[in-house]
Amino acid sequence: MAGETKVLAGEAFASSVTPSGVEIEFHVEPKRQYKIRRPDPLLGKSTSGRPGYTANDWIDVPSVTEVLNVLDKPALPWWGMRVGIEGTLAMLNMGLARSMKVQTGPTSVQDAVVVEGELGVWHVAGTPEIEALLLKHQMTTNHVRDTAGQRGASVHDAFEQWAKTGEVPDVSIFPPHEQGYVRGLLAFLEDSMFQPEASEILVGSVKHGFAGRYDVRGAFPEEREVVKHRTPKRGAQYRQITPGSALLDLKTSKDVYASHCIQLEAYEGASVEDGYDPTGFRGVILVDADGNYKLVESWATYDDFLVVLAVHKAFEEMKARHKGMK
Repeated sequence: MAGETKVLAGEAFASSVTPSGVEIEFHVEPKRQYKIRRPDPLLGKSTSGRPGYTANDWIDVPSVTEVLNVLDKPALPWWGMRVGIEGTLAMLNMGLARSMKVQTGPTSVQDAVVVEGELGVWHVAGTPEIEALLLKHQMTTNHVRDTAGQRGASVHDAFEQWAKTGEVPDVSIFPPHEQGYVRGLLAFLEDSMFQPEASEILVGSVKHGFAGRYDVRGAFPEEREVVKHRTPKRGAQYRQITPGSALLDLKTSKDVYASHCIQLEAYEGASVEDGYDPTGFRGVILVDADGNYKLVESWATYDDFLVVLAVHKAFEEMKARHKGMK
């Protein structure tokens, strides 16, 4: 059973009434914010037939993604380093920088990276010069992150439209750098025969104080073989999925991480509180630029998320105490 979700002005505002009657709102302006409230049966019914509310019963709550920001992400420093290396190599390949031997003394020579300065004079580049080139040619970590975010949004839009209309995405209408990810999505849909029930579902927990929105819930109608892992040497490895309900999130990241699984279990826990039936499977569909996919089952639990949520709340309380001391 699905709740009623309304989205207005793109992503500017969304609201939902869950099967248990919990109301959820998502606002973009003046800041990204979730609000939730639960009807009080003691207040009777409104003229619309819905349970009544008090005047000030909306609760501002963090999103699941915001809560998970307290987790250490060890892959990020390495990702940033790789982006810097790839950007520098790209500048060398484009001729924007050169690697050459430079005379550093009467008898000493060393390898260095040189860049073209004013009046066409080439000189040895330090960190500031490399940073300036990366910024100028949009190769910084911020640019790469934003490009990845746009790519992820496009693929998610394709997934959402398919879930809502059953229309298979036309790969050719996507930019070349996004087409592989869409092909991976199509391969998963063909292999799994997954049947969507609802998409972009807003859920929230009044009990624990958080909210969020996940991609799709639905069901696997029959036993099917899907890719569960893939390596360059061994290629695709498969697993059998059994018929039953599922909650799925689509990712275009390098891999599936523990935070993704904790995120799924947060959505499941809130869904059950909101009156949705429990699902038998939670998993991440990971797609890549080469048109591959893998379906990774969550290895986390709702209790794992609640521990992270407690840490998030502790950090927020510490920040408030620190602010009060200033």
